[in-house]
This record gives sequence, structure tokens and C-alpha cells, in this order.
Amino acid sequence: MGRKTKGKQKIEMKKVDNYGDRMIAFSKRKGGIFKKLNELVSMCDVEVAMLVFSQAGKPYTFAFPSMNEVAARLKNPSGQELFAKGHTGPLVEAYKKQRIHDGIVKMEALEEELALDLEELKEVKKSRKEKKLDKKWWNIPEDGLSMKEMQRRHQALVDLHDNLCEFFYPPMGKDGGSSSSGSLGCDHSGGSASD
Repeated sequence: MGRKTKGKQKIEMKKVDNYGDRMIAFSKRKGGIFKKLNELVSMCDVEVAMLVFSQAGKPYTFAFPSMNEVAARLKNPSGQELFAKGHTGPLVEAYKKQRIHDGIVKMEALEEELALDLEELKEVKKSRKEKKLDKKWWNIPEDGLSMKEMQRRHQALVDLHDNLCEFFYPPMGKDGGSSSSGSLGCDHSGGSASD
């Protein structure tokens, strides 16, 4: 079987005739170049500046650390002359920028921590509201409850009563002594002695 597609082909380097296609090609190539510049900065720790104007005259820039700093570096490539004359301006500026950057990073971390704490506080307040005793099912007034809901509530109370009796007064074995559960009205048959 032969190939169904032409595969990857070398594109001839010439001006794209169609304006729309030219703008698409410009946008894609510009994005690709900016991505490569970003990788270059990240991997090699270099200073980079790029300025490109679209056909419409709109400028696009990519610079690290900034366009002004790279332009100043272009005027004074070594940066040594200023230090030799006793000017410490760029060094002080770099120190200030680093301190500002560190402060911003710390502030962002604190903001995240604060946001998490506020969220946790909301959850605690919400939990407290939900746990209020007056909203528990056994405290809801019987007015307005259907017969089925009242029977369900009665059964829940009976089950609770039985569980508490079994928890505090576990049933004795055949040869065990008499149970003291009678003093609380517990009969382990599913109801109270008064039923």
C-alpha cells in the first residue's frame, strides 16, 4: 500500500500571497519564536529581547528581564564601566528587584494560606450551624408531620433506646446474674417496659 498523505514537506521560504494566510502564518511563527525564546531564557539564564511589527503595524515584544534592561545592556554590553567608576546603580536595582520579587512570592503564598484559612473557617461555621440541636430530627415539632413521618420518628427513637440499653447494660449470659436494666425500664425486646 502506498502513502495516503504527502507527509511532512519542506515549505518554500517565500512571501505568502493570500493576506489571511499570511496573518495566520505570522501569528503561528511569532508564537513559535516566542516559545523558543522562553525556553532559551529558562534553560540558559540569558537576557533576551525581540521586537516585531505585524503588517498592520502592531508591535509585538518578548523581553527578559525587560525591554529597557536589555536595551541598556545593548548600550553597555559588559556593564563593567559603571562599576569601575564607582556607580552601583544597576547592582542596587537588581537587589531591589530581587527583594520585590521575593516579597511578591511571599505575599502570594500568604494570600493562598489566608484564602484556605477563610475557606476552612466558612466550613467550620457551616458545620456549627448544621449541628445546632434545635435542627436535629428529634427536636423538630410534630405539627405538620405526616403519619408516616411520625411512625418513622417513633421507630428511630425506639431503635435509639434499644441501642443505648444494649450499650450501657449488655445482656447477661444464661448463668449470669439478674440484669440491672430494669431500673431504667430497658427490656431488650425492642421497647421500654412501659410500652
